[in-house]
Amino acid sequence: MTQEQRLPVGEPGVSSSQLRARVFEAAKGLLAEKGLAADVNEVISRAGVGAGTVYRNFSNKEALFRSVAEEMVERTRVRFIEIVSQHRDARTCVALTMQLGFQNVRDYGRLAIELFGGAHPPEYGDLFDRRALEAFFRALIERGIQQGHFRPDVDLEHAVGCWFALTAPALFDRMLQQRTVEEIASATTRFFLAGLSGEEWSGPD
Repeated sequence: MTQEQRLPVGEPGVSSSQLRARVFEAAKGLLAEKGLAADVNEVISRAGVGAGTVYRNFSNKEALFRSVAEEMVERTRVRFIEIVSQHRDARTCVALTMQLGFQNVRDYGRLAIELFGGAHPPEYGDLFDRRALEAFFRALIERGIQQGHFRPDVDLEHAVGCWFALTAPALFDRMLQQRTVEEIASATTRFFLAGLSGEEWSGPD
């Protein structure tokens, strides 16, 4: 007897959209823990549904996992646009994007580390344009130089590389057991900005 035969196709009082959301959240939690190597059967078990429920909403495992990845990437893209449009000071933009990077690791775990760190299967490579992200970070640093906040001799390529590394740390889970996302992001931002400007910064405006 299959798992789908053991479990009902639907549940009284539970809509198809609610079942889909349950599957999505189960996949999100598992991907945060195990990354893209996660087993879809564990998603099914966590969601408390049959396999048929999963495949009626998502064509296959890859489609389910990709939908979670797309949510993270879209959240990041929208937030980046909000940050640069709402804040002129480059230091504030650096602080808020740094915080967003750590929030992604908190909320999406291994998935965020794999995607933004480049350790993902080739089929996920089209989810976001890494060169565009690098250009975004580079533009913010150049804005800071123009504003007089950052040294004009900053090594842009190195700074952008450090930015990626600092916002997707492999040991973040252990750090999170002792500190909040805000505390980690604040300490990392101070460390990063000190390297760009050589002076202490008090915080976002």
